[in-house]
Amino acid sequence: MTDRSLQPPSPTATAPRRRGGAATAVFVVLLVLLLAAAAARLCIGQTFGWPDGDLGQSLWRLAIADWADHWWPSLFEPSGSLTVMDLRLTRVVIAIIVGASLACSGVALQALLRNPLAEPYILGLSSGAALGVMAQSLLFYYLHLRLGAGHVGALLGAAATMLIVYAVSRRRGMIDPLGLLLTGVVVSTINGAIIMLLNYLVGPGGLRENLIHWLMGYLSESVSSATIMTVALVALASIGVLTRLGPAMDVASFSDAEAISLGLNLMRLRTTLFLLASILAAGAVVLAGPIAFVGLICPHLIRALLGPAHRALVIGSALTGAILILLADLAAVGLDRAMGVGLMPIGIFTAMIGGPVFLWMLRPQLGRDTE
Repeated sequence: MTDRSLQPPSPTATAPRRRGGAATAVFVVLLVLLLAAAAARLCIGQTFGWPDGDLGQSLWRLAIADWADHWWPSLFEPSGSLTVMDLRLTRVVIAIIVGASLACSGVALQALLRNPLAEPYILGLSSGAALGVMAQSLLFYYLHLRLGAGHVGALLGAAATMLIVYAVSRRRGMIDPLGLLLTGVVVSTINGAIIMLLNYLVGPGGLRENLIHWLMGYLSESVSSATIMTVALVALASIGVLTRLGPAMDVASFSDAEAISLGLNLMRLRTTLFLLASILAAGAVVLAGPIAFVGLICPHLIRALLGPAHRALVIGSALTGAILILLADLAAVGLDRAMGVGLMPIGIFTAMIGGPVFLWMLRPQLGRDTE
């Protein structure tokens, strides 16, 4: 008899290990790139070099002290005056949250609709969330209530837009991929027009002082720590749920009959994905306004590197999205230093990258693939 332990493992046994090793290597590289981009952003601003202030104290103030003081006043001692480190760290944290949220929202939408072209901005979720923020701001203003960050309005706006797009794009009970995209673009345009109309007709002066910048995606240090950390906790929980749903999303990529025969509750999964995509897109809009194509570029890149397995896709997309927004912010700061043009909206840079990628991916949908 031969010793089985000395026999080489079969290819089917080693394949998952190889995929897992490749995924780990990619995640390590992405994490290193993320840390490098964050460090570079901390060093680059109006001045170049490591900013004044203590990184640990700034993290404590942003993540715990200021957030806790919002909900439980006087729980901590006053944190003192802000430093340059505080301001730059705030932008870095917002960029990471926004990038990860938009990328994972794209993963959820693509799994929900079985369409690799689905993305929060293209389908109108981002503009719907922006409209919700504007509507909530106006409502609170005229009711003389304390102006909130727009969490509820953003979530309702994103969910309502998604329901409209989903309902209009159905043909005989099935989703028409091209119809879905066209409907999303039209609804997004309508949402943008309503936002501008509200701003001009009924918006009080100063409510959205920099509306054009905000509509293109703009990182601001003026966002409160309470808002940042609340959105961060919700986004972290949502991404965690998406990661756990990875195997279920793999099964859902089959036909409905096959997925149900494998024991998957499709209705519950699709409802969960719908809610998670809306929550993540809404949180990103609350922090930075609508930003295009992050939810398209990042899942597509990770899928090309690691394949279609959704658990790895969620983690890799979150890291890639954070890196992309940080790089866009670095580009905005670099142009400001070089040309003195002011900080541009980061949506300019994501659109310049994502637009060509979207057109390239759209070719087969239009029946123009030359292969």
